[in-house]
Amino acid sequence: MIESRETTRDVPPEDMLRVENMRVSFAQGRREPVRAVRDVSFAIPPGKTLGLVGESGCGKTTLSRALLGLIPCEGSIYLQGKRVDWRKSGREMRQKMQLIFQDPYASLNPRFTVEQTLHEPLWVHFQWKRTQRATRVRRIMDLTGLADAWRGKYPHEFSGGQRQRIAIARALILEPAFVIADEPVSSLDVSIQAQILNLLRDMKRELGLTMLFISHDLAVVRHVADEVAVMRTGEMLESGPTRKVLVHPEHPYTRALLAAMPQTRRQTDDEEGRGQNDGMTE
Repeated sequence: MIESRETTRDVPPEDMLRVENMRVSFAQGRREPVRAVRDVSFAIPPGKTLGLVGESGCGKTTLSRALLGLIPCEGSIYLQGKRVDWRKSGREMRQKMQLIFQDPYASLNPRFTVEQTLHEPLWVHFQWKRTQRATRVRRIMDLTGLADAWRGKYPHEFSGGQRQRIAIARALILEPAFVIADEPVSSLDVSIQAQILNLLRDMKRELGLTMLFISHDLAVVRHVADEVAVMRTGEMLESGPTRKVLVHPEHPYTRALLAAMPQTRRQTDDEEGRGQNDGMTE
């Protein structure tokens, strides 16, 4: 799925994920192609979270789909120092790279119980015996706060926050090296958002996750990201430690995004940010 004019060299594994000169275009018949992602490069060290922010339509989700081989792109992607080639090693990469969707109701199979939902990826990738899968399912349910009584229930029987916990458990059950969270709390109430953000933060600490967290809400990103990258019209405009970018932004567009936040919320974040170290607050 990845087309590149560059060599197939590997890179030193200092970074969990490295992207070099990613470009994604969509044809429009005889008209000029739409350039959705334009020469984007970034890197995420092991165990860190990069918050990717920008307005709707700026290319955040397109970039994430290109990372996962769901749409073709140009450029180079390296995971744990090895070049990603979805045509040759797609099955292996699916295990190492997982996605948490924005809408858990749409992403969960309505005919599968919680137990079936969590068993399926284990069977597809490992084809273990049921007892082996059951052990892994129990562990991930405990880690993500899923009650044992939920095993036989279906997605429609849960609230939005509960469904998102199930979706997170499904993404983490394969113990991936890298996780993409695409607007995972945007469809939830504010109180539920806090629970899911705390869960993701706990999972990061417990499992040593490396994550790309996509959002348009700077206040949300501040609570989970070690570094922030700001995207607009397919280009990366500014990146750096979370506190530096959100408290002392350099690019005018970043300042415009901060100015668009509700006044009381922005003031609180700025005041707290001045007293915190770079990265995720504990």
